[in-house]
Amino acid sequence: MQIKTSTKKYEELPDTITPYDYAEWRGCGENKAREIFNSKGFPRIQGVGVKQLADKRAVFLFELGLNEEDKKEVLKELAKAIL
Repeated sequence: MQIKTSTKKYEELPDTITPYDYAEWRGCGENKAREIFNSKGFPRIQGVGVKQLADKRAVFLFELGLNEEDKKEVLKELAKAIL
């Protein structure tokens, strides 16, 4: 069994990612990435037709497994850091 490794760092990802970008970042196959993009609760951007897109920051928070309240706190801190 061959184990894939990440070929991209989070910082190298575009702000809006596709399953292909996700696969490069997480070191998984593109089919697995599409499966994750279609999973319940995954923060896909809605209203873009059949395209599978997600904001990389929302995906990062999803990967951390934070509850909604903790996500809000993290986002507040990020906003403070940006301003």
